[in-house]
Amino acid sequence: MTDQVAITADQVSKIFGHGKDQVAALDDVSVEIRENEFFTLLGPSGCGKTTLLRLIAGFEHPSAGRILLHGEEISHLPPYQRPVNTVFQNYALFPHLTVAENIGFGLAMQDKPQTEIDATVAEMLQLVQMESLRDRRTDQISGGQQQRVALARALAPHPRVLLLDEPLSALDYKLRKGMQIELKRLQLETGITFIFVTHDQEEALTMSDRLAVMNRGKILQVGSPSDIYDRPSERFVADFIGDTNFLTAQLLEASADSSVVKLSSGKTLTSHATDSAVNQTVNIAVRPEQATLTENLAEADLQGTVTHIRYSGTDSHFHIELDTKEDFVTKVQNSGANRRDWKSGQTVGIRIDPGAIQILRD
Repeated sequence: MTDQVAITADQVSKIFGHGKDQVAALDDVSVEIRENEFFTLLGPSGCGKTTLLRLIAGFEHPSAGRILLHGEEISHLPPYQRPVNTVFQNYALFPHLTVAENIGFGLAMQDKPQTEIDATVAEMLQLVQMESLRDRRTDQISGGQQQRVALARALAPHPRVLLLDEPLSALDYKLRKGMQIELKRLQLETGITFIFVTHDQEEALTMSDRLAVMNRGKILQVGSPSDIYDRPSERFVADFIGDTNFLTAQLLEASADSSVVKLSSGKTLTSHATDSAVNQTVNIAVRPEQATLTENLAEADLQGTVTHIRYSGTDSHFHIELDTKEDFVTKVQNSGANRRDWKSGQTVGIRIDPGAIQILRD
């Protein structure tokens, strides 16, 4: 990955419909996607992520703003004139053609010499590790193998940017996990900019160099997976990415480096810096794994009653009703010293890791 920008969306808006029926699918979106990076557009259905992908591909045109490729505007270019390829959710393979014929189809439509087509097909088959299936029809191979063929076909023209519109959604869990690793390997080996659309937060965190969290046609935050998870900028981001406890607190101190908040229990804790004014009520977020249970109520930051315990193999989730009637969840690994015989109905204390509190915008 380099610092050179591959794709720029500059104040892009997209309106569908007219008059009272119009819908803003994208609302003044700006983002820069770097060359050779795996960049993910993440958000719920209807947030605008696929619309932005289609604008980059040329299947839609912006109502306002510009799309640029390496600094040159491409908003006016049709899809076939853009050095961009797309892998769709349904793969769109030709079932009557072989694996090799599917991969080479786009090159044949470009009237490439047969020797070049054959060499490129061989290169792509090796890249996706499907040499042994080159003569098999695509209706005779598995879903995961069809996905690899779709990727190979999209990579065959050596595009500068590859767009992937939820390409793993039709796969079962184990196959999906395997293809996540495969996609990341392909991106690293080819050095092509991948722009990936998904609503699956775990998928985005696992695969991305950076991601953009979207909602209601806007980009709310852009950053690395650790930035987004550990330092969400607002409540929607914290709620959408992973499990989160939300509490109210009073902001006592705020500086350039850190802030101090007072919990409803009366305990004070240090948080990351915030631009909020002191002495006001703020929303805070705490991840379940950043809080631990204790029997020592005097040393606890919060306390409450265990209402439910959910076992999930590697760890257990303890649902606690705080004395303030707020709900709180802690996550404890089921191993070694962490394993304790906590029970439903038990009064417990909760210790929050120093610096784990995030102060959020609504």
